[in-house]
Amino acid sequence: MCEFISKTHEKRFFELLARDNTRKEDIERQSLFYLLSGIDCLYKLNIEEIYDFSEHTIKPECLQLQLTREERKLIALAFNLYNNFSITPLEAFHGLSKEAFDLAVSAIALRCF
Repeated sequence: MCEFISKTHEKRFFELLARDNTRKEDIERQSLFYLLSGIDCLYKLNIEEIYDFSEHTIKPECLQLQLTREERKLIALAFNLYNNFSITPLEAFHGLSKEAFDLAVSAIALRCF
């Protein structure tokens, strides 16, 4: 497991896992939730706009919402970690804040190891 950036991040992450009933082996969803729970604006965006907990699927249409460039990139990267949603590394990382960059790298590490 990657390190959490705060106690709030850790709490949100485990709340999302429990809400989704995510299996321990499901690193794809874990990496998705790790990224979405680490940035306040993504978590508070109304997580139901990003992920359908009843169907256990992402909602790519959320990328059409009024989002900042960074929010859009992080959501697309989270989707990529979940199911190989199309985004290049340059598209995902160019222009991210240090906090968002570090969180994104940790989410990738969670997905890969």
